[in-house]
Amino acid sequence: MTFVFQNSKEMPIQKNFIDDLNNFLNLIEKILPIENKAIELNSQMKKEEERFEKESSILTKFSNELNDSQENLFKKYPFELVKKCGSTIKEFSMGCIKKQKEQMQIVLDDLTSCSKDEVDQMAEQIRTELEPFLWSRVYNVNKTQLITARNENVNGSIKIDINGLSYNYDVTYNEVTLQTKKFINDISIPIWSKGGLIHKEDRIKKLDISDYIIKRIYNNDDFQLDLENKKGTKRVNVKVTDDIRHASIIYIDEVVTDITSSEDLLPQVDFYKLGELIRVIKEYVDNEANIASKTLTSIEIDEKDAIASNEIFDSIKIITSQYGEIVSEILNNGFTKEEIIIKEIIKDGTRNEIFISVDEITNRLSALGGEGLELIDLLNLQ
Repeated sequence: MTFVFQNSKEMPIQKNFIDDLNNFLNLIEKILPIENKAIELNSQMKKEEERFEKESSILTKFSNELNDSQENLFKKYPFELVKKCGSTIKEFSMGCIKKQKEQMQIVLDDLTSCSKDEVDQMAEQIRTELEPFLWSRVYNVNKTQLITARNENVNGSIKIDINGLSYNYDVTYNEVTLQTKKFINDISIPIWSKGGLIHKEDRIKKLDISDYIIKRIYNNDDFQLDLENKKGTKRVNVKVTDDIRHASIIYIDEVVTDITSSEDLLPQVDFYKLGELIRVIKEYVDNEANIASKTLTSIEIDEKDAIASNEIFDSIKIITSQYGEIVSEILNNGFTKEEIIIKEIIKDGTRNEIFISVDEITNRLSALGGEGLELIDLLNLQ
């Protein structure tokens, strides 16, 4: 299946953008009202806290001034009966003020507790709505994958970045363990070994690592792979920063051997097979079919928790700007400005038009008020 513009030019992003755009509009309509309600509740809590502090401060000031006034009266009338009455009055006034403060604190705590519970529920609603969308409907992202095997599970964390927005998923893969031979049948590395019947001399031998277990995969601009034999006594660490021929291979046994820094061992490395191994591993970690579960754990904008700090709208604006660039490309390669149209070409050559009207988008976003109007502008539909 191929996606093209209306003028039949192939789209740089081979996805059903109209479907993604519709999903994006649905997402916006759901989460912006939730965030605005959370902002309202947070503002209300802040106002109540400020009110409490102000009224508590007034009571404290009143208590201090009342105490000073009573002390002056007691000095003016230094009689035993006055002294007894004064103690009772002082005790009563202090008790009354303390009781008022406690009642105020109870009211504030109840309001804060209820509001925080509601805000937490809203945060979970927002996270739940964003989880499937952010996983597959944001384009041209920078992805960092860290996959580790421990405790009979293959788990990972995936961090995705785009223009100051970053979000993280915890993932669990289907396999219990990953062996090298799952990705390539036969692969070995050159190592030093003692040989000879009479005089033991160093010689090069090929160590089969196809049974080694994959313990760690790091995939970003550079690639790192950590392997370990079943007993955990031997390890191989591979690091690739650019060309596979410049890879670093470290073998760890009783000693540490930098294979790719050895003039004798380096020529014996099969870089083609190593490259194939890495290519297939990358395909595996990228293939969603291999993931048993995934959970969106955090969303950050400029390194701040976007949900907790009520900055989901700012996060939405970053994605909207990206979508706006694609909208502009579609309109520039189309024959009308009233509809956003792409074509889907299936294997038998059949072409289907997929579209959404500009009016539908602007009407839906306009209903959200000022925020929606801002998003219309970012979609380049003004």
